[in-house]
Amino acid sequence: MIRFTTCSSNPIAGECINAHLLTRDSQVIQGTVNVDEKGLLSANAIGHTSFALCILYDAGKAGRLMLQTAILPPREEPYMLSLELARHRIKSFLDLSENWSLFYLSEDNPAVQRWEQARLIFTEALVCLDEEEKGKLARRALQLAVDASERLTMAHAQLLLHKRYAHKSASAAALGVQVNPARFDAPLQSLLEKNFKIVKIPMDWVTLEQEEGSYNWEATDRWVKWAQENKKHVIGGPLLDFTSEGAMPPWVTKWEHDYSVFRDKCYDHIERVIQRYGNAVSFWNVTSGINVNRHVRLAIANMVDLIRMARLLVRQTRKDARVMIELAEPFSEFVSVISESCNAKVFLARLSQEGVGLDAIGVQCLVGGPGGRATRDLMLMSAKLDEYLHADIPVIISGLGAPSVIINEKFGWWKSPWDEIRQEEWASSMLAICLSKPFVDSVIWTDLFDHKQMDIPTSGYISRKGKPRLVLKKMLSIRKRLSKPLGPLELPKKTKPGSGGV
Repeated sequence: MIRFTTCSSNPIAGECINAHLLTRDSQVIQGTVNVDEKGLLSANAIGHTSFALCILYDAGKAGRLMLQTAILPPREEPYMLSLELARHRIKSFLDLSENWSLFYLSEDNPAVQRWEQARLIFTEALVCLDEEEKGKLARRALQLAVDASERLTMAHAQLLLHKRYAHKSASAAALGVQVNPARFDAPLQSLLEKNFKIVKIPMDWVTLEQEEGSYNWEATDRWVKWAQENKKHVIGGPLLDFTSEGAMPPWVTKWEHDYSVFRDKCYDHIERVIQRYGNAVSFWNVTSGINVNRHVRLAIANMVDLIRMARLLVRQTRKDARVMIELAEPFSEFVSVISESCNAKVFLARLSQEGVGLDAIGVQCLVGGPGGRATRDLMLMSAKLDEYLHADIPVIISGLGAPSVIINEKFGWWKSPWDEIRQEEWASSMLAICLSKPFVDSVIWTDLFDHKQMDIPTSGYISRKGKPRLVLKKMLSIRKRLSKPLGPLELPKKTKPGSGGV
């Protein structure tokens, strides 16, 4: 058992939100985290004595974020949570500077300045004898360290972005958007026609087949036909969606414990969809969130078999069709509570070992919402994407999004509570990070307009009242900028030491 103290300056005292445990390489492990009435956190891991704690924590002006400690050994005296969170983030700055070859940054670089401030305040906290003051100093050091690491992340992103697009423009399909088939308005069609080359069209099983054996293709038909007539690249699917409760029809999920029957029903459905749209859709997302095992429980061998079966069905209909799967929760925190689930990294390795070839991996980068989508800072998002560098397969950011208002405080926020301005700033930063990765082919915004089935409510480009959000204009301006070579990177002018703040 490892224990952590909290104090009145610690905003999570009395709460234990999204807490889970990690071991080396940030692998989630099974365990329990509890908090007593005095705010003392107790963490236990199955089969591990040393581990890290990851928890939603209010880091002041840095945001209410998922943050972690270093891997800690058990000891009699409880650790101070804010101090350990700050310690890990200060160390992470050094680790990333080395991994990204950014040690050449000068002392007057804003990222380095913030880090140095964080280090000095952290040192002051270490020797402070007053527990309350110690907690306040540690939290201030954490706030500065998060800001420093995000500035480092953006410096790295701009460097790679200019390296990638210095002498060539980005592909017209670098930025796309998902379109829910529920609406087919002329203004939406016009917006898509002028600004987006790639369109993701969801094909929810429960929407297509609301009653067993009775399909309603009308809504999906009109968008697929429109995309074909306007020569848009279409990503169809997911054909099998395991991300949320009710995404799979009840007459299918009731057979989850009889895999042969479950498989046959999936086979029949996939065959129908592909036969109908195979000539118009050349890129298929066959499954989403299958490794999570939260709503439909399957053995890993059966998950692999379903993907293999879906891939074969796609290729039988159209040999040049491309196939991808979607990782709905790339940080895999579900592993801590769902014993039959499979870590995203491990699951991809299993598919490779089984010889299931894919043409791309879809990765959702959604924050501020439910289902393993609590808010994380830019550094953690960038570092998570870096894990796909050696996968030797293209990555599509199949869902990028953040809310424009607070959905629930337990889902966190970035820098300040979500609003349209914060959403716009987060989106532009994340788009630069994603496209700076040479293995990322396209970035798909999570929704064109707000609707009932959204993964992240209020994240659409268009509000329910039909008003375009600030994020739409910002993303289109970035797309326009990337339509021409960026040229060499212009380094920022030197600033006076100590200028600026969080």
